[in-house]
Amino acid sequence: MFLTLANSSGVCAQTSTQQPAVPAINEKLRALADALEDSDASVRYSAAEALVAIGPDAKAAVPALTEALRDSDAGVRGAAATALGAVGPGAKAAVPTLVEALQDSAASVRWAAAGALGAIGPDAMAAVPALVTALNGSPRHVRKAAEGALSAIGPDAVPALVEALEDSNPGVRRAAAGALRGIGPDAVAAVPALADTLTDTATGVRGAAAGALGAVGPDARAAVPALAETLKDSDASVRWSAAGALGAIGPDANAAVPALGNALRDSDASVRGAAAGALGAIGPDAVPALVGALEDSDANVRWSAAGALRGMGPDAEAAVPALGNTLRDSDAGVREAAAAALGTIGPDAVPALVEALKDSDAAVRWSATDALGAIGPDAVPALVEALEDSDAGVRRSAAGALGVIGPDARAAVPALVEALNDSDGSVGRAAAEALDAIGL
Repeated sequence: MFLTLANSSGVCAQTSTQQPAVPAINEKLRALADALEDSDASVRYSAAEALVAIGPDAKAAVPALTEALRDSDAGVRGAAATALGAVGPGAKAAVPTLVEALQDSAASVRWAAAGALGAIGPDAMAAVPALVTALNGSPRHVRKAAEGALSAIGPDAVPALVEALEDSNPGVRRAAAGALRGIGPDAVAAVPALADTLTDTATGVRGAAAGALGAVGPDARAAVPALAETLKDSDASVRWSAAGALGAIGPDANAAVPALGNALRDSDASVRGAAAGALGAIGPDAVPALVGALEDSDANVRWSAAGALRGMGPDAEAAVPALGNTLRDSDAGVREAAAAALGTIGPDAVPALVEALKDSDAAVRWSATDALGAIGPDAVPALVEALEDSDAGVRRSAAGALGVIGPDARAAVPALVEALNDSDGSVGRAAAEALDAIGL
């Protein structure tokens, strides 16, 4: 748009700083729009491709691009649809013609049309019925594009997607659940239907429904009983999805704690790990179950349980003895996770972390020093001791932790002064920074 100013004679004049730019763009768009009617298909295709590159600024060419959706050449039709998608919401006037293009004989055009409708977003609401129909089409990439478009349209697509959850074709039901997952929290109206879909005859549909409930998040709390029951599904991937959904719902999934506790004994390690993560998201009531998971036969599950307890922080105080025992786990990664969890709990964890400073694995000792730094003043004596560790990384971490504690670590000053002369320069620098943080 030109900025206009009135001159002394009352006539409006354009500012010189903008005179060349807009006419040049408009002229280019006009030329490209005209080229969409060229007798040579390759010229028409190139014009559409050039408009793709211009993107939203090509809005003025929408009428010409809409007409090009009926071109005799499939390549031109596909490029025109792609260009309309590049324009985005500004191409909403093309929605009816893009809906027609969803029935094009060329799959590439149908795919591009679905993508364009998705790029237009909520303003493409009128395309919802046609996009739902496209979920039953082929090939797969066209169906996925239709699913993505329905997700992008958002809440206005939910009623039609809920209806599609009852389609006779399991592929359509699965795609509908996938689209609802893409809509996320705004698909809350679909929660009852998704909960019912957890008993679908098709494994993929059940898993997709659980995933969609997880994407809705806390507002899917009404589905907690159904998700808890789904933890008994015959398929491990569905059980895994159900556990993940309960974790996404969070504290409001408290009623599922017993079922998740049982899931910690699932035959599939990935399910046990997901259950541990869900319990961590639910909160303190899950601590006893997670303590049990610290003794799982699979190291990944034990690691997940320790991570979940870490996320609870002080609320996991009752887990300190078990985490202390986990510091003797056969897997260094689990020991490291246990040390990190203890660090979030507070002073009660100091004795266990002091033990961890004697671990044979430097990474575990390093994690213990970081954890002690998070605890604060009560950890200073142990961190002073760690300044003499055989591993430079641990010594550096100990100095850094003392710096985090700051003025309350004043008792460590003599040891930090000595550490200034450490054989490893990085330790000396960390000690200097710590002394500065303490206030010296």
